[in-house]
Amino acid sequence: MNVEEYTYHELKQMMDYMKRMYDTVRIVDPVECREISVDTSGEIHYEKECYSAWNAASRCSNCSSYRAVMSGQRQTKEEVYDKHKFLIQSIPIRLILPDRNNFSCVMELISIDEKESVPTEAPVQISAGDTGKQMSQGMTEADYIATHDLLTRLYNLDGICREVRRMLVDDPDTKRVLITGDIRHFRTLNERYGTQRGNEVLIAIADMLRRTCGPDTVYGRIHADHFVLCMPEERFDEGLFMDFVEEIGKMIDTENYHLYFHLGVFRIDDPDIPVTMMIERADLALRTLHDRRDNVLTYYTNKLLKQAETEAEFLNNFQAMLDEGQFHIFLQPVFDAYMNVTGGEALTRWIKPDGTTISSDKYIRILEKGEHIAKLDCRNWELVMKQLRSWQNTARHDLVISVNVSPKDLFYMDALKKVKELVHAYNVDPDRLILEFSEIDLMKDTEQRLAILDRFKREGFRVAIDNFGEGNLSLNMLKELHVDYVKFDKSFIAGSTTDERCRLVLEASIKLVQQLGMRVVAEGIETEEQFEYLKSIGCDRFQGYYFSHAIPVKDFEGKY
Repeated sequence: MNVEEYTYHELKQMMDYMKRMYDTVRIVDPVECREISVDTSGEIHYEKECYSAWNAASRCSNCSSYRAVMSGQRQTKEEVYDKHKFLIQSIPIRLILPDRNNFSCVMELISIDEKESVPTEAPVQISAGDTGKQMSQGMTEADYIATHDLLTRLYNLDGICREVRRMLVDDPDTKRVLITGDIRHFRTLNERYGTQRGNEVLIAIADMLRRTCGPDTVYGRIHADHFVLCMPEERFDEGLFMDFVEEIGKMIDTENYHLYFHLGVFRIDDPDIPVTMMIERADLALRTLHDRRDNVLTYYTNKLLKQAETEAEFLNNFQAMLDEGQFHIFLQPVFDAYMNVTGGEALTRWIKPDGTTISSDKYIRILEKGEHIAKLDCRNWELVMKQLRSWQNTARHDLVISVNVSPKDLFYMDALKKVKELVHAYNVDPDRLILEFSEIDLMKDTEQRLAILDRFKREGFRVAIDNFGEGNLSLNMLKELHVDYVKFDKSFIAGSTTDERCRLVLEASIKLVQQLGMRVVAEGIETEEQFEYLKSIGCDRFQGYYFSHAIPVKDFEGKY
């Protein structure tokens, strides 16, 4: 069943029609257990708890509307209260909000059978004083299991949504903030230290929340390492939260892993938007921090929402643009010490139908959020193979082309198998291809990534470590590398002509890499002074704006 989308006016017409056939027709948010009304502008407003329609004290067991919104399928159920039988049909729908976002909710069609039925037994009540349990008044054990994370004994997503909504309805005048937080590279923590250690960290964070969160506050763990907290804005102390994050970081702090906890903050200016949407907006802010170490807390802004909408539109159209051939490779030439071109690095460019060229830094990070980057990289690899094929039996037959391999390529597909298939299909010498892996990506799941590099090497491919010096690859890890090239990042090179200590580190690093049997590529060269210095200390290859930007393939062939 396809989930239907409705504007406010379409929804009103549908509900008016259904009211002719059913005793009650209403819209509910089953995650928050609330009825919803929609005003003439399309804005939603939260009303009473939905189960109050039959005078129930708590959420219905096996809620049909919750099942409907989660499955995207119509669900039915009977509820019996006060000798009345309620026949409920729950139809999942998507309501188009004024800002063009879609909100998943349910249209309930309810028929009431007035005949007497045997009433259900009242549920056994549990006191709210159990140690460590967050329990609302009248909550049953079944309610507790349905609304709590059993590992940390905090609220889960359902519990958070219901309790935050309760606070907003009961006390609408208090300004609140909703905060989401997670651990940077939590998967790496589990793989390196074990799931048990990861669980210990999650439980410790939960205990810290219990100790530090005051009254009128709701907090929970909604999945994996993802925590949510809602509290009055006047009690939100940014400095206190920074101390909280610092304390979390001390749990694991070793040479190879430091625990970073990031926070995204959403000010609840409109309490009538769904709590799930509040969480999404705090998460928008949170995601901007995931590749940063200099900042651990940031706020949601409308600019982030607009950016997210733009990104969603780009991703929706990406496959069509890829099929239309709007993505091309440009080549940035690589030189030896005698200014001879030895090859080029393939860099992707998006050329719109109107001829506008968009550099990769504008869209790569968007594609890297999912499997789209793997699709683009596959296309780039194929374009590189075609180019190498076209240079066979020409004066350029000795030139090599380097191309990036994203960590997402290794996750979403068998990258080695795909590259081998393309090499075979275009009958290309694998020695003409250099596959680049970023140092920062190598720092995650290091042992596994090193094994992957060795597999590429065994199949006859040249391998390079890109952006060396941008991350913190230890000397211990460096000795385990068995690659052909190490590309020193421009940030490593920038101070080499002015800073004596920088020169000492750079020269020692280059000498060490070469003694380990790898060639050095200096990238990001911008001045003649840098080129002459790097040449004097023995760099093997050179690349940067001093020589050339990345240029279209035809221009590359015309110049070199």
